[in-house]
Amino acid sequence: MPTREELHQLVDSLPEQAIDAANRALSHLQVWPRPPVPPSDVEEWRQRARQRWDERRMEITQKQMPGTIAGFGGSGRYDPERGVGSSSFSRWDGDTFVVETLRRHKGHEFTVIERIRLDADQLTYRHEIQGPGNKSDEREIVFQL
Repeated sequence: MPTREELHQLVDSLPEQAIDAANRALSHLQVWPRPPVPPSDVEEWRQRARQRWDERRMEITQKQMPGTIAGFGGSGRYDPERGVGSSSFSRWDGDTFVVETLRRHKGHEFTVIERIRLDADQLTYRHEIQGPGNKSDEREIVFQL
């Protein structure tokens, strides 16, 4: 186990560019042990993410051609101490690869939908963000190949 003296030496040897990040990281440890996060908050997030996942899986299944296999994968994580997390899944929509990510940041939720398509001479990246208050925005970037 490191001693305080070893931690001081580590901090003293940090590059100047890392001081701000180290300060933020160590500030989170000033209250120890960390107060527990109510299990209801974590469970609520997991239920919403699972519901979103199930809805998308049903959409994919309904679009699936008979005799074919649909690709659908995803992942997720949630940090209850910080109140941030994400759950994402990916799928193919025809020739377009789609990644949908449900994010939660300190009580605020938003969804990011990314679409990537390759045509003969261009790569198209499009994303849509849907956030609190039904606010949304879209962007598209086309790369000529």
